[in-house]
Amino acid sequence: MTDLRALVTGRARAVRRGTGQAWRAAWVVLAPVARRGPEIVLGLALVLSTLAVLVLVGAARNDAAITGDRGVAVGEVLEGSDASHTFIRYTASDGAVLSPDTGVLYPRGLEPGNYVLVEYDRAKPELVRVAGRNWTEGLAPVALGVAGLWVVLGPLTWYLARRRRAGASGGGPATAPDPTKPLGAPAEGSGPDDETARREPVGASR
Repeated sequence: MTDLRALVTGRARAVRRGTGQAWRAAWVVLAPVARRGPEIVLGLALVLSTLAVLVLVGAARNDAAITGDRGVAVGEVLEGSDASHTFIRYTASDGAVLSPDTGVLYPRGLEPGNYVLVEYDRAKPELVRVAGRNWTEGLAPVALGVAGLWVVLGPLTWYLARRRRAGASGGGPATAPDPTKPLGAPAEGSGPDDETARREPVGASR
């Protein structure tokens, strides 16, 4: 029983030492990233905001292409549509029956079986939109999404920057804790004997 207990204790200590070494190695790698946290979060917010704006720009370009060489037809909304694509079938002016793989633009409110007037680019008939709708249909959702993004990431950036400033004014960057030591254990060189030695007057008899 004693040998078994010693074996289990030894393995537990080995696992704890290995965990501590892995933690310290991870800290060495991640600490520089953590210190750049405000910049990373701010950069992420800017990138996502830019992508949202580019979506609107792309929609506006599609509208311009359709308006520049516009064809009009009646489209049938097909089964199999999902949240990202609403599929339709329509007959182009040249008699071709088309069902664009990318779906119809601005499909809000459409359901399978509906018939709707559509506009398409005659030079590129796969590019089709619901008649009377344009890129401004997405303006409100994109604006709300960007606003929500900044409501979350803006305060987070401020918090991380404030925390970094507080750490810098408190004596430099934080160091990784040693998980191999129990919480509350005194640091090396700060035991009672060392404190007594520091307080003992020079020349005192021993």
